Amino acid sequence: MAGNRGDDIVLAGSRGQQASATLSGLFDQTHRSTSLILAIDCVIIVLICQQISSISQSYLGRIAMLIWVVPLFVSILTWFSYRSRRAWAYWPGALILSVASVIFFIFFLQYLFLVISGAVGGLLFMLIMGYASYSSFQRVRYHFSPLYRKGYIEFVPMPEVELEEGEMLAACPHCMAVLAIRPDLLSPSDTCPHCKQSLVSKNLAQRHGWKATPESQASENPNTNSVHDGIQTEEEE
Repeated sequence: MAGNRGDDIVLAGSRGQQASATLSGLFDQTHRSTSLILAIDCVIIVLICQQISSISQSYLGRIAMLIWVVPLFVSILTWFSYRSRRAWAYWPGALILSVASVIFFIFFLQYLFLVISGAVGGLLFMLIMGYASYSSFQRVRYHFSPLYRKGYIEFVPMPEVELEEGEMLAACPHCMAVLAIRPDLLSPSDTCPHCKQSLVSKNLAQRHGWKATPESQASENPNTNSVHDGIQTEEEE
């Protein structure tokens, strides 16, 4: 394949040209959204620390201010550095996302207990906390991807791989793993071998009239998509 393969990369399961972008562009988009979630998590953590400081003020006096002032300073410094892609802020940013995910999960369990106890009004907050915990956890997982770590510091290089006839490079829409897929064989039952998420959403599959049944998969997909981020090959039975 001539030229830079990154110029032709798309999101796996996307709608073709509308979603096409360079791999570096895909990272920029993911990094911006992760930075936004990091900023929200920082604000929530500081607000929680401020509440703890107010409760502790009667016991600790003015020293209790440090309970929220220090997290505020650390959060602002980490967020600005993470947004600017400073190397030192990579794992501190992931740590803040992890702490926020745990906090949201605790709130989720709290509202779940209230809903089970009969307080149906807490159902909405339970769903919000559950989604917030899952979203932050997904962003933490990005930081363990070699591709994301590489793109955080510099331009994301395309792996030099040999593509078979009919294959094209694509990025997993969930974890950004670089895959070599066969678009004509891609179906909603195909999952990323790295994050185990579906490469094609059910809504998109229905919109394009794709059908994925065990019988059709067995007959039409004798050789499923190969993955060159590992380098791995996944075969469906």
